[in-house]
Amino acid sequence: MKSVHRMKAKNLLIQLVFLSVVVLATGCASFEVRPPANSVAIPKLSKPIPVSVAMSQTDQKLAGGFSDLMIGFKRALDESGTFQTVYYPTRTGDQVDGALQLRLTAKMKADPALFPKAFLTGFFMLIPAPAVRYNHKFEAECAMDVMRGDTKVKTYTAKGTAIASHKIFASASDIEAEATSAAAKLLYNDLLLQLQKDGEFLSAELKR
Repeated sequence: MKSVHRMKAKNLLIQLVFLSVVVLATGCASFEVRPPANSVAIPKLSKPIPVSVAMSQTDQKLAGGFSDLMIGFKRALDESGTFQTVYYPTRTGDQVDGALQLRLTAKMKADPALFPKAFLTGFFMLIPAPAVRYNHKFEAECAMDVMRGDTKVKTYTAKGTAIASHKIFASASDIEAEATSAAAKLLYNDLLLQLQKDGEFLSAELKR
């Protein structure tokens, strides 16, 4: 009787090992982000808008693994050459023509079918795993007021959305890093393109 139980246990172990090999061999740890973060290029100006601006954060609500979007946007502004000078954080004595006041939110929206997909995959002992993909949205949004003193010159709104598609054993930290980076870059690009398009207008308004 014991030998029968041992044989069953051995067979079960062999099946589990075989299943694990099959699952890993069929790419169940793969993922992709659309668009890839490295495909998002910062738009650059050959000649900056001739004003100095200070950045400030009115509100920032981050979830889903996003890091500080203010720091990221400051880097994007510097790399793009959109303004002559960008101060962040500001210091006493900084000479500025205007201010950028930002309200930022960022989050991850999980696949609506996440739990049914996970349940069915587990119920059938991972057999469906190679064919099941989870699709999550990573979204970053911003409303930015351009100010001259206490006067609001214009409000810009922008959004960046990246879609992460992955299989069951993909690295959550890798997905998060790539998708949040892509969404943030798309957000920065949206803001930069709007500012650059309004270059003459902003120069005239902030130099009053």
